[in-house]
Amino acid sequence: MTVQTSNDPTAFNDFEHKGWERASGAYEFHFARVTRQIAPAMFNTVGVGEGTRVLDVCTGPGILAGAAVECGAVPTGLDFSAEFIARARRNVPHAEFLEGDAQNLPFDENAFDAVVCGYGIIHLPDPLRALQEMRRVLKPGGRVAVSVWEAAQPNNSFGVLFGALAAHGNLDVPLPHGPDFFQFSTQEAMTEALKAAGFTDVATQGVEQIWTMDHPSDPIQSLMEASVRARGLLSAQTDEARAAIDVAVEAGMGQFAVSGGGYEVAMPAIVGSGTK
Repeated sequence: MTVQTSNDPTAFNDFEHKGWERASGAYEFHFARVTRQIAPAMFNTVGVGEGTRVLDVCTGPGILAGAAVECGAVPTGLDFSAEFIARARRNVPHAEFLEGDAQNLPFDENAFDAVVCGYGIIHLPDPLRALQEMRRVLKPGGRVAVSVWEAAQPNNSFGVLFGALAAHGNLDVPLPHGPDFFQFSTQEAMTEALKAAGFTDVATQGVEQIWTMDHPSDPIQSLMEASVRARGLLSAQTDEARAAIDVAVEAGMGQFAVSGGGYEVAMPAIVGSGTK
C-alpha cells in the first residue's frame, strides 16, 4: 500500500495547526462525547492497565490520556496545538502533556509500553512517518492502537454530509492539499498501513459509536465550529449550494431520529493495532 502524503506539507500543517488553535474548545464541546467512546476498544487491544507507560499521540483535550489515568496507567500526551495542550493539562492534571510533532516524536526509542492515537493520523501531512515514529518509541513487544472514522456511507454521519456535498456543492475547492481523509477508513486499508509502517500481528475491528444530537442542523454547526478541513470545505461553497447542503443534511438526519426527540447519529470507527 502507498500511504498518501501532502504534496505541500508545510502549508497543510500550518492550515491544520491554525484551525485547531481556533477550534480546540469547540472540538471538546461537540466531539468529546463521541470520541471518548473509542477508549475501551483501543485500550483492550494494547493492554493499558495498572502501571502501563502509554503515549497518547494527537491527544487533543486529553480524552484518551484521561481514560488511561482512570485505568491506573501512566500516560504522556502529545499534540501540536498549544491550545489543546492547555486544555488537556486542565482536564487531566495527573498526566504529562507536551507540545510537539507526531511525525518527529521527542522521545527515545523503546520508551513506552503502549502507544495510542485517537483520530489523529487523518490530520497529518505524512501519516506513515507518524506511524513509524510510534513504532520507534514503543518497547519491543509493545502495541500501538490507532483509530479513524469509518468510510462515509449513506447510513452514517459522514455519509450524510459528503453525500449532500457531492450532490449540491463543489468538492474541488482551494484548500492546502492533504492526504485523503478516509484513506485508512476500511479494515483492509488500516491493515496495510500498519504493515507498511513495520508492525506485525496486525488486527483491526469496527467500533459502533453514537453521537447524540438535539437538532437536525447540529452536524453542520458542529463541523463549522469544531473541524478544520470540513469547515474549510463548507465555507468555500456558494450561498446557494450551502442552503441546499443544509437542507439535504437535515433530511438525511431523519434516519437517526429517536422517539421522544433528538438524534442518535451513527459515527462508526475503525481501530487498527499492531506489535513492534
